[in-house]
Amino acid sequence: MQLMPAADVPALGPERTFGYPAARAAVTWGALFGAGVALIALGRIHQAPVAYFVAAVLLAVLFLSRRIVLARLEPTNWLARVGDEGLFVKFRSYLNHHLPERSPTVVFIPYREIRCARLVREWRDVPESSGGEMTRQRRVLVELELRQDAPELQQALAAERRVKAPKVPRWYGSSSTLYRHYPVRMPSTRRVEVEWNAAPSAREILRVLAAHCDVEALDVAKDFTRIKQLDRQAQEAQLQELAETGQEMTATRLARSLYGYSLRDAECFVAGLVGAKRP
Repeated sequence: MQLMPAADVPALGPERTFGYPAARAAVTWGALFGAGVALIALGRIHQAPVAYFVAAVLLAVLFLSRRIVLARLEPTNWLARVGDEGLFVKFRSYLNHHLPERSPTVVFIPYREIRCARLVREWRDVPESSGGEMTRQRRVLVELELRQDAPELQQALAAERRVKAPKVPRWYGSSSTLYRHYPVRMPSTRRVEVEWNAAPSAREILRVLAAHCDVEALDVAKDFTRIKQLDRQAQEAQLQELAETGQEMTATRLARSLYGYSLRDAECFVAGLVGAKRP
């Protein structure tokens, strides 16, 4: 296993690269932009203020999300690359392509070090902010079970969560942008979990790995709505998992409800669970 900057990863061609679909994002963004323009025209024709309002909200959302679309057009938009001897997995989000390039953000895992691979279709029930209601979420994961412990990768993943975005000069002063999107986590020292929203599909990467190790597919259901009934250790484990998989706000809200923390204390508590210190 080797850690390296993304710039040191060899270019292996599109047929060996798994990335986030750029065309789909661009088409969706363009269609919504067209809808906003059409609403403005409709409001003008029929003198309908509601159409103007909806168009303004829609265009504002598109303006704020433009970075996501543009990030998918960058050459850094990839999640995994398939080499002859192993798999390159990038644990820095493609959305954070503006962060320092020389940091180690890719792990090379030789096929011989992978004991087995799994395609996991996960369904999770997460409590809503209202308390009694819940929402059901679906995640697709590729899990790699390693033959040996990988503490160096765990340390690199923790370091990535502590990275701060550089200040960028603006006409109004300066600002920084950091997306809390972390596609890779390690629930244990030998298990690497990759959230798979990339193309080709997760089944394709499993097909590649099948030539080198055992593979399997399974469905998993997780219930986070009964967290109050668990002991403190199990509660913290669930809060950590929520925070590490993009649900920091939910984890913070639950921490406040469970332990009576203030908002600030709950944020620091959750950040401590995932190893990301905050000022």
